[in-house]
Amino acid sequence: MSAPRLEPLKPEALDADQRKLYDAVLASPRGQGPARRIILRDDETLTGPFDAFLRTPTLGLHLERAGMAFRTDTALPDAAREMAVLVVAQAWGADFEWWVHGIVARRSGISDREIDAVGHGRRPDFSDESVAAAHDVAVALVHRRNVNDETLERARAALGERGLVEVVTLVGFYQLVSGVLTTFEPPPPSGDFDVVGPPIKGEVE
Repeated sequence: MSAPRLEPLKPEALDADQRKLYDAVLASPRGQGPARRIILRDDETLTGPFDAFLRTPTLGLHLERAGMAFRTDTALPDAAREMAVLVVAQAWGADFEWWVHGIVARRSGISDREIDAVGHGRRPDFSDESVAAAHDVAVALVHRRNVNDETLERARAALGERGLVEVVTLVGFYQLVSGVLTTFEPPPPSGDFDVVGPPIKGEVE
């Protein structure tokens, strides 16, 4: 990974609005327990999209809250949500998003075989219809910019209408995050993590 395009902001350099966002990120579930080491580096700077969000802290606070809402206020099963995020991360070559959500995906029950298939642009053999639906909607959106009737109806049957709308919205949100990550190239987490290898960009089969 190349050098970050934004010099990470240390806590002592933050103004009041930036500090509010910084504290909100660390107070959220993503900032608790072992996950804290993923987003908070040893020098106490934030990584992932959060350091960039500090440059626009009011908007960044809304984005931070939206990101958490996709974990805490959604009808999507955890595995379906994480599969959709992995599809976006692979398509964009967003390494940080791939690493972090690879960890979460494993914890939600997605197998290494399925993660590897997505990383190579292949469709896994799914046993869970909700995960398959989330994958197929995400692929349609990021690679074809269109969800055809057959894919939409399968997703509606597997996820319900609320889940269908949420997975489409989720894909849009994580494309926004991926754009921030691939533009500003933040530093990786400090320390050692059981991370999934970098995605291999390729055509979707």
